Amino acid sequence: MARISLKAGALIAIGILGGCGAPKPRVPSLTPEQANELLHYNPKAETWMIHVKKSDPSCEYRLDLPDQTSQPTAIDLDHIVYCGNRPSSKEFDAAVSFAYDPQGQKWVITRFSS
Repeated sequence: MARISLKAGALIAIGILGGCGAPKPRVPSLTPEQANELLHYNPKAETWMIHVKKSDPSCEYRLDLPDQTSQPTAIDLDHIVYCGNRPSSKEFDAAVSFAYDPQGQKWVITRFSS
């Protein structure tokens, strides 16, 4: 009888462990510093800010990143240009999309539009 319950217990343990797949890969949060650095080294974003600052030197990118506790793999931000601490006019506005690249294990810009 003990032999049967031991086998049954082993089968249950194997079934439980087999049902658990590999854990979901951890996606690190995109920090404001990383996001600003990516924008700085993106040719389209850098060229756009040079153009905008010719008209209004007080303009800069402001990235209000969302809560990332759910480990998103993509982040879209609209209206990222601020002038004098206020949202810019439509003519200077821009948007950016970031995505986590699992192969490179880093965040990248997938879209910049102005």
